[in-house]
Amino acid sequence: MTPTPKPSIFRTNSARLGIFFALAGSMMLAGCAQTPGPSVPSQPGKNLAAAKLALANCHGAAHKRGNGAVAGSYVAGVLLGGLVVGPILVASNQERIRNNGEATGADLCLQQQGYTRRDLTPEELQALNRADASQRRVILDHLIGGGSLSELLG
Repeated sequence: MTPTPKPSIFRTNSARLGIFFALAGSMMLAGCAQTPGPSVPSQPGKNLAAAKLALANCHGAAHKRGNGAVAGSYVAGVLLGGLVVGPILVASNQERIRNNGEATGADLCLQQQGYTRRDLTPEELQALNRADASQRRVILDHLIGGGSLSELLG
């Protein structure tokens, strides 16, 4: 006689429920990831015009990455959360998922062009908000080129 195989751990209701909550929680946390704050692309010797051109060249890659993040999340949502709950969790976080995917896509594209993301400090944000258009251009040129606000003012 052949022994009867044991049922898989994934076939018991309590195991399914535990796996569901673990995966649903991790999906929700992934959707709640922080979108990067105000920043500028930075590369020594570059200015605002060069950074704008580089960012414009990355628009397609960023858009594609954002759509891919949403599509991947829906597939993962169905696989991990089921046909009803998984897509509901993803839909409630879709904008955040897309924004994070687009930011990642733009960062990767800009990195290929030699730029790095430089998060702006609160002081730099204040200076940019108080400045008129011509002053703002000078500040951004300096920050994009790798300088700091203290160097510019000091």
